[in-house]
Amino acid sequence: MNIFLGANSSRLNCARSPNGPSYGDNACRCVGIDNLKGYFVTQENFHHVQRPAETGASCAAWEDGLHPDCKGTVKPGWCKQEWCYVDPCSCNLDVLPKKTVLGLTYQGMPAYWSYKTCGGTDFFSAEIKGACQNQQSEGACAAQSECAWDGKQCGGKEVLQTCKEMVKKDETVYGQEDCRCIGTAGRGAGNSFMHISANKMAKYPANVGSTCQAWEDDTHPDCLKAGEKPPWCSAKWCFVDPCKCKTKTPPMAVMPSNQYMRFQGKTAYWSYDACGSANTWAEGHKEMYCISQKSEASCAKLDKCSWNGKECLGKALVDICTKQEATGVLGMVSPLDESAALSIASWRAFVFMFVAFAATQMQ
Repeated sequence: MNIFLGANSSRLNCARSPNGPSYGDNACRCVGIDNLKGYFVTQENFHHVQRPAETGASCAAWEDGLHPDCKGTVKPGWCKQEWCYVDPCSCNLDVLPKKTVLGLTYQGMPAYWSYKTCGGTDFFSAEIKGACQNQQSEGACAAQSECAWDGKQCGGKEVLQTCKEMVKKDETVYGQEDCRCIGTAGRGAGNSFMHISANKMAKYPANVGSTCQAWEDDTHPDCLKAGEKPPWCSAKWCFVDPCKCKTKTPPMAVMPSNQYMRFQGKTAYWSYDACGSANTWAEGHKEMYCISQKSEASCAKLDKCSWNGKECLGKALVDICTKQEATGVLGMVSPLDESAALSIASWRAFVFMFVAFAATQMQ
């Protein structure tokens, strides 16, 4: 698995490059789990819309073909604009991110999105009456209950006030302070799908991994059958940023069959420790995880792992995060290989066909 520092600085546009998708400007990176298979349901302009579970996790024109206004022959300019969800508390751009109208959340706060980080122009907000960014004076800004003035411009209160207050989050829900959960939550009805073995997939809630929960308890076949359940059925976990996770037990990259799932261009990582649970899952699946490999030779057999001289860890923890911190440039692994890319493309095609079919049934 090759590793490279993404060309992730400001540029004129964020069209998908031969090196794979963009995860935004380095000053305001996209959040969420990219390539997560599944869908969730929203109500938009009184229309029933089903969106991919990975919506907003990377720069893409997520509205094109999905938003009700983006299906006609004459489409608004924002339909083709790329955007992604961002952490409003870690976004240093001259155009503030905006709060989602879809009800999604990130670490317990409303999820925020940005065209700017993807090199796009925000034509969408200009059409929203009362939008914070449309208020040109402190007085007009103060008249909007969800807005606040930063001395130069009007933005959402979560960006300008809540983040500065450093509100302590419930660690049992959002993970330890030094290892927060990083998925987007608040999705409506829907499902996500992940491999539980090399050949089997399981249906999870649409919000899987976004907060600390025992996600397997009502999903994994071993947790649904009668009799004694494995201890990991009741263990809580969530997806985490490997470069910002300082738990005693290092976070783990997802199992090989799920390695197409990414966070900011790196293989997705998850953690029991972040949620205060013991990791008994890895003990029973040692062949899949880096921390279970006790020698450099066995570590080398897993392409997602690296030996740091003492122990076997995920490549991000050994080879990527240090460079990313030193340079400020987002470190990413190589793009998906052809078979994985085709699998994701096929899944996306299925989701869009399913969405189209569902729309005809609603008419």
